[in-house]
Amino acid sequence: MLRIQKSHLPYDFASVSKMMMHSREIKYREKIERGNASFQLLESGHVLGGAAVLVESENKRLFYTADINPRGSRMLREADLDFGEVDMVITESTYSQTNQMPRNESEEKFMEFAYEVLDRKGSLFVPAFSVERSQEIACVLKNAGFKHRVVMDGMAVKVNEIMLNYPEYLRDSKVFADSVHQAVWIKGEKERKGALSEPSVIISPAGMLVGGSAVFYLQNLAADKRNGIALVSYQGEGTPGRKLLDTGMVGMRGKEFKCEAEVRQFEFSGHADRNSLFEMMKKIKGNPKVLTVHGDKDSCTKFADEIHEKFGFDAYAPDAGETITV
Repeated sequence: MLRIQKSHLPYDFASVSKMMMHSREIKYREKIERGNASFQLLESGHVLGGAAVLVESENKRLFYTADINPRGSRMLREADLDFGEVDMVITESTYSQTNQMPRNESEEKFMEFAYEVLDRKGSLFVPAFSVERSQEIACVLKNAGFKHRVVMDGMAVKVNEIMLNYPEYLRDSKVFADSVHQAVWIKGEKERKGALSEPSVIISPAGMLVGGSAVFYLQNLAADKRNGIALVSYQGEGTPGRKLLDTGMVGMRGKEFKCEAEVRQFEFSGHADRNSLFEMMKKIKGNPKVLTVHGDKDSCTKFADEIHEKFGFDAYAPDAGETITV
């Protein structure tokens, strides 16, 4: 069985292998036709290979944002919103009621913290998601001309290798390659212990500190006031990362300890914030019905009301299981 979670999985390795045998790679903007319908995947700016979907059937056109970041990032191009008039839009609402700090300000504050920690001879630990966030932080450090040692560990290293094989999906493949290659890639326990031998910026999953090599670094760096911990990923309720942020406590070997390292949080979300979502809606052509999803109830319903007020579109937050006709 696949060791993804502790509980029993309804499929095994043979099932995954069979699925892969029947899968095919689809390029962005490649039209796939099935019966009287077709669809295309469009760049979403959210994560490498992430896609929004344009569906066409019976002279109707539907655009589904999925997770989207219209502005892109240092790694990824802007979302592709050049698809003409549509009859329906299904949009995420994750941060529809929240504006995040502008990315350039987040990067500046992150770099200030990095230099503060390194100047006092400490190490800066950056727990980050394996896919996109770890690499984005490496790009931020490279762009700032950071001269100290950078370390990347855990699944982020494997993801680096995969991303380097798909340069066509990156904003600038050379900048990306330079950014991740500036770092020391940790490949084993001995190298991991050696990463603590000198002040460094250490980027390692898991972003919410729920496991992975991040636990090793947290346990070894949290007790020293010279060190810093930069939380750059979303911290879900009930996770060690959320507990660290809210209480300053770290769980080690079955006991709770006060984290002496300085902890700060920075906004590096791959989702569109409120302003970006409204900028996206301004670019939508036609007079579509708009469905607001992927957010808590208030985010979805308030966003729908605001879309109707600002753009005149018929917009609402559908109920789970509801059938909608275009």
